Amino acid sequence: MYNVKWQPKKLLAMFWSAYVPCSSQHLDAVQLALEQIDLIRRLVSLYPQHMALVTTAKGIDESHQAGKLASLIGVEGGHAIGTSLGVLRMFYQLGARYLTLTHTCNTPWADCCKVDEPGRVPHIGGLSHFGTGMMVDLSHVSVPTMLDALATSKAPVIFSHSSAHAICNSSRNVPDHVLKRIVMSICN
Repeated sequence: MYNVKWQPKKLLAMFWSAYVPCSSQHLDAVQLALEQIDLIRRLVSLYPQHMALVTTAKGIDESHQAGKLASLIGVEGGHAIGTSLGVLRMFYQLGARYLTLTHTCNTPWADCCKVDEPGRVPHIGGLSHFGTGMMVDLSHVSVPTMLDALATSKAPVIFSHSSAHAICNSSRNVPDHVLKRIVMSICN
């Protein structure tokens, strides 16, 4: 038996998620996402002695050196951009640094994890041409969407809140063959 004393670690950085429900797709998803980003920015500005809004790795380092929590913004659910690259660019200008391509609903350009469930039919069969060219969070997407994103991405992808499918059998999680593909892309 090991005698290990747990030592709490200081949280250095975190992504705040601007989440909007799938029910807002094709309605007010963009407005709701903007309101979430506004809330995150106001929260960080209320506590400048503890937090700093950052958008770069250098900003994370600087925040850490100043003893502050580096706060980054992510947008949860591609439906939040209303299928508009202009909206995506504006979210970036406001500090968002990742976009989850889907949540529990398909977007017009990416299939969500639900299409991987038995008896479900893919909407697109992965990722459309519109869905390429951005840093993406692949949590909640279908396996074909994961593979399409990995095949076209020039930047690293993230799975911000997914588990390994082999450990937890859920359509939201990442199968081993996708995890191996990520490792191979990093090693090459």
